[in-house]
Amino acid sequence: MNTPYSLSVIEVDDKFQADPAQWLIAQAHQHQLRYLLAHADDGVIWGRVDEGHLRTSHGIAPSLPALNPITLHQLRLFGLAGELLMWRDDKWHARFVADVQGNENDIIDEDQLLWGNVVEKITDDGFTLVREGVQGMRHAVPIVVKPEQLKHHELRLRVRHYLVENEDGEARIVLSRLVQLLPA
Repeated sequence: MNTPYSLSVIEVDDKFQADPAQWLIAQAHQHQLRYLLAHADDGVIWGRVDEGHLRTSHGIAPSLPALNPITLHQLRLFGLAGELLMWRDDKWHARFVADVQGNENDIIDEDQLLWGNVVEKITDDGFTLVREGVQGMRHAVPIVVKPEQLKHHELRLRVRHYLVENEDGEARIVLSRLVQLLPA
């Protein structure tokens, strides 16, 4: 069985620390990626790259965390073409994963529900601020989600799992990546 994905290491240079948005825009353009999901000390950051600009959830609701390399732990730029995953220990590391054509039988897509049951605001630039009931947790996803779609749990994150067989012919998931936000 061939490996159903290709993996390459991406060098994270000082340009990321100096201007993370511009560095991410360049990576998104190079690898044909559109969406951002980042985890930071102060919460989750969603984003979308459009025509050379990175829009983040902080721009939609200033109470949501800003994209700051000092507070970031992990970041994913993703789309149908692949995923750039960045993580930090003593320095930033990154890798890019994409599908290998002809290995579709070695891929499983899984849709994971995202929380949110109330639409607070839909912006002109295509973000939706959602809230989860009495907890009051909020996040701003970079797609338009209508109240009826939330009611039917259609706000989802598609995750792709890659399967590889061992020498005994047993298949297992060896790698996963983000693919897209739904409904799209």
